[in-house]
Amino acid sequence: MSEIFSDTNVAPVVSRRLLAIVLAAAAAMIVTCFFLTYWWLGPAASAKPVVTANALTTFSLADYATLEGVFCKAPVTGVTRVLTPLQLEEEFGIRIRLVGVTAGGGLIDLRYRVVDLEKALPLLGTHETMPALVDAKSGAELKAPETMMHHENLKADRTYFMHYPNGGNRIKPGSQVAVVMGDIRVEWITAQ
Repeated sequence: MSEIFSDTNVAPVVSRRLLAIVLAAAAAMIVTCFFLTYWWLGPAASAKPVVTANALTTFSLADYATLEGVFCKAPVTGVTRVLTPLQLEEEFGIRIRLVGVTAGGGLIDLRYRVVDLEKALPLLGTHETMPALVDAKSGAELKAPETMMHHENLKADRTYFMHYPNGGNRIKPGSQVAVVMGDIRVEWITAQ
Protein backbone atom coordinates (compact mmCIF):
# COMPACT_ATOMS: atom_id res chain seq x y z
CA MET A 1 0.00 0.00 0.00
CA SER A 2 2.89 2.32 0.58
CA GLU A 3 3.80 1.89 -3.08
CA ILE A 4 0.49 3.49 -4.10
CA PHE A 5 1.08 6.50 -1.87
CA SER A 6 4.70 7.06 -2.82
CA ASP A 7 6.45 10.37 -2.73
CA THR A 8 6.57 10.64 -6.51
CA ASN A 9 4.44 13.48 -7.66
CA VAL A 10 2.57 12.78 -10.92
CA ALA A 11 0.60 16.05 -10.93
CA PRO A 12 3.38 18.33 -12.25
CA VAL A 13 3.96 16.03 -15.25
CA VAL A 14 0.25 16.12 -16.11
CA SER A 15 0.18 19.90 -15.65
CA ARG A 16 3.15 20.37 -17.98
CA ARG A 17 1.49 18.23 -20.64
CA LEU A 18 -1.78 20.10 -20.24
CA LEU A 19 0.03 23.45 -20.43
CA ALA A 20 1.81 22.37 -23.63
CA ILE A 21 -1.51 21.30 -25.20
CA VAL A 22 -3.21 24.58 -24.22
CA LEU A 23 -0.32 26.68 -25.57
CA ALA A 24 -0.27 24.73 -28.85
CA ALA A 25 -4.05 25.16 -29.24
CA ALA A 26 -3.79 28.91 -28.50
CA ALA A 27 -1.01 29.33 -31.07
CA ALA A 28 -3.04 27.41 -33.65
CA MET A 29 -6.09 29.62 -32.98
CA ILE A 30 -4.04 32.81 -33.35
CA VAL A 31 -2.59 31.65 -36.67
CA THR A 32 -6.03 30.52 -37.89
CA CYS A 33 -7.65 33.84 -36.89
CA PHE A 34 -4.93 35.78 -38.69
CA PHE A 35 -5.38 33.85 -41.94
CA LEU A 36 -9.18 33.96 -41.74
CA THR A 37 -9.08 37.72 -41.16
CA TYR A 38 -6.72 38.20 -44.09
CA TRP A 39 -8.90 35.97 -46.29
CA TRP A 40 -12.09 37.81 -45.22
CA LEU A 41 -10.76 41.32 -45.68
CA GLY A 42 -8.54 40.48 -48.64
CA PRO A 43 -5.50 42.38 -49.79
CA ALA A 44 -5.42 46.14 -49.54
CA ALA A 45 -8.04 47.95 -51.64
CA SER A 46 -5.29 49.85 -53.42
CA ALA A 47 -3.99 46.60 -54.89
CA LYS A 48 -7.21 46.12 -56.89
CA PRO A 49 -7.41 47.83 -60.29
CA VAL A 50 -9.65 50.87 -60.43
CA VAL A 51 -12.26 50.85 -63.18
CA THR A 52 -13.58 54.21 -64.36
CA ALA A 53 -17.26 54.91 -64.93
CA ASN A 54 -16.67 55.65 -68.60
CA ALA A 55 -15.04 52.25 -69.12
CA LEU A 56 -17.99 50.55 -67.45
CA THR A 57 -20.49 51.91 -69.96
CA THR A 58 -18.94 49.80 -72.73
CA PHE A 59 -19.50 46.51 -70.87
CA SER A 60 -22.17 44.00 -71.72
CA LEU A 61 -24.50 42.30 -69.21
CA ALA A 62 -22.09 39.35 -68.92
CA ASP A 63 -19.21 41.71 -68.09
CA TYR A 64 -21.16 43.21 -65.18
CA ALA A 65 -21.70 39.76 -63.71
CA THR A 66 -17.93 39.08 -63.56
CA LEU A 67 -16.69 42.54 -62.59
CA GLU A 68 -15.17 42.43 -59.11
CA GLY A 69 -15.63 45.22 -56.59
CA VAL A 70 -18.08 47.34 -58.60
CA PHE A 71 -21.75 46.74 -59.26
CA CYS A 72 -22.20 49.36 -61.94
CA LYS A 73 -21.96 53.12 -62.44
CA ALA A 74 -23.86 55.74 -64.35
CA PRO A 75 -22.01 57.20 -67.30
CA VAL A 76 -19.95 60.24 -66.35
CA THR A 77 -18.63 62.14 -69.35
CA GLY A 78 -18.93 65.71 -68.09
CA VAL A 79 -21.66 66.53 -70.63
CA THR A 80 -25.23 66.54 -69.34
CA ARG A 81 -27.79 64.81 -71.55
CA VAL A 82 -31.40 65.83 -71.07
CA LEU A 83 -33.93 63.08 -71.77
CA THR A 84 -37.68 62.77 -71.48
CA PRO A 85 -39.07 59.90 -69.38
CA LEU A 86 -39.97 58.10 -72.64
CA GLN A 87 -36.41 58.48 -73.99
CA LEU A 88 -35.04 57.15 -70.68
CA GLU A 89 -37.14 54.02 -71.06
CA GLU A 90 -36.20 53.51 -74.72
CA GLU A 91 -32.46 54.14 -74.28
CA PHE A 92 -31.77 52.87 -70.77
CA GLY A 93 -34.63 50.47 -70.04
CA ILE A 94 -35.88 52.34 -66.95
CA ARG A 95 -39.48 53.49 -66.59
CA ILE A 96 -40.05 56.11 -63.90
CA ARG A 97 -43.32 55.13 -62.25
CA LEU A 98 -43.72 57.75 -59.53
CA VAL A 99 -42.25 60.79 -57.88
CA GLY A 100 -44.58 61.06 -54.92
CA VAL A 101 -44.73 63.34 -51.92
CA THR A 102 -45.45 61.25 -48.83
CA ALA A 103 -45.20 61.26 -45.02
CA GLY A 104 -46.88 64.65 -44.72
CA GLY A 105 -44.42 66.17 -47.22
CA GLY A 106 -41.35 64.91 -45.34
CA LEU A 107 -40.35 62.26 -47.88
CA ILE A 108 -40.23 61.92 -51.64
CA ASP A 109 -40.91 58.43 -52.96
CA LEU A 110 -39.16 57.66 -56.28
CA ARG A 111 -40.32 54.45 -57.98
CA TYR A 112 -38.88 53.06 -61.16
CA ARG A 113 -39.25 49.83 -63.08
CA VAL A 114 -36.41 48.02 -64.82
CA VAL A 115 -37.89 47.01 -68.18
CA ASP A 116 -34.57 46.10 -69.86
CA LEU A 117 -31.87 44.93 -67.46
CA GLU A 118 -28.93 45.10 -69.87
CA LYS A 119 -29.72 48.72 -70.78
CA ALA A 120 -30.41 49.73 -67.16
CA LEU A 121 -27.22 48.42 -65.55
CA PRO A 122 -24.91 51.33 -66.51
CA LEU A 123 -27.34 53.84 -64.98
CA LEU A 124 -28.09 52.18 -61.63
CA GLY A 125 -24.81 52.16 -59.73
CA THR A 126 -22.95 53.26 -56.64
CA HIS A 127 -23.99 55.93 -54.14
CA GLU A 128 -22.09 58.65 -56.03
CA THR A 129 -24.33 58.13 -59.05
CA MET A 130 -27.63 57.32 -57.34
CA PRO A 131 -30.59 59.30 -58.68
CA ALA A 132 -30.90 62.82 -57.32
CA LEU A 133 -34.11 64.83 -57.55
CA VAL A 134 -34.05 68.49 -58.62
CA ASP A 135 -37.03 70.83 -58.24
CA ALA A 136 -37.52 72.94 -61.41
CA LYS A 137 -38.82 76.03 -59.62
CA SER A 138 -36.44 76.34 -56.65
CA GLY A 139 -33.47 74.36 -57.98
CA ALA A 140 -33.39 72.42 -54.70
CA GLU A 141 -31.58 69.10 -55.06
CA LEU A 142 -32.50 66.09 -52.96
CA LYS A 143 -30.01 63.27 -52.56
CA ALA A 144 -30.59 59.84 -51.11
CA PRO A 145 -29.30 59.26 -47.57
CA GLU A 146 -25.83 57.69 -47.22
CA THR A 147 -27.38 54.52 -45.78
CA MET A 148 -29.58 53.91 -48.85
CA MET A 149 -27.77 51.87 -51.45
CA HIS A 150 -28.94 50.27 -54.64
CA HIS A 151 -30.28 46.78 -54.70
CA GLU A 152 -27.43 44.36 -55.35
CA ASN A 153 -29.29 42.03 -57.67
CA LEU A 154 -31.40 44.07 -60.05
CA LYS A 155 -33.94 42.08 -61.99
CA ALA A 156 -35.91 42.89 -65.11
CA ASP A 157 -39.65 43.60 -64.82
CA ARG A 158 -39.37 44.60 -61.17
CA THR A 159 -40.28 47.92 -59.57
CA TYR A 160 -37.78 49.49 -57.14
CA PHE A 161 -38.20 52.46 -54.82
CA MET A 162 -36.06 55.04 -53.03
CA HIS A 163 -37.02 57.57 -50.35
CA TYR A 164 -35.51 61.05 -50.11
CA PRO A 165 -35.79 63.40 -47.12
CA ASN A 166 -37.75 66.51 -48.17
CA GLY A 167 -36.85 68.95 -45.41
CA GLY A 168 -38.82 72.18 -45.61
CA ASN A 169 -41.21 70.59 -48.11
CA ARG A 170 -39.07 71.83 -51.00
CA ILE A 171 -40.87 69.52 -53.44
CA LYS A 172 -44.65 69.68 -53.23
CA PRO A 173 -47.40 67.83 -55.10
CA GLY A 174 -47.57 69.35 -58.58
CA SER A 175 -43.88 70.37 -58.61
CA GLN A 176 -41.91 69.68 -61.77
CA VAL A 177 -38.96 67.42 -60.88
CA ALA A 178 -35.87 66.27 -62.80
CA VAL A 179 -34.26 62.92 -61.98
CA VAL A 180 -30.47 63.09 -62.37
CA MET A 181 -28.29 59.96 -62.68
CA GLY A 182 -24.67 60.74 -63.49
CA ASP A 183 -24.76 62.82 -66.70
CA ILE A 184 -28.35 61.81 -67.53
CA ARG A 185 -31.04 64.34 -66.56
CA VAL A 186 -34.65 63.26 -67.03
CA GLU A 187 -37.02 66.26 -67.31
CA TRP A 188 -39.82 66.89 -66.26
CA ILE A 189 -41.82 64.62 -64.01
CA THR A 190 -44.78 65.99 -62.06
CA ALA A 191 -44.65 65.11 -58.36
CA GLN A 192 -47.86 63.59 -57.04
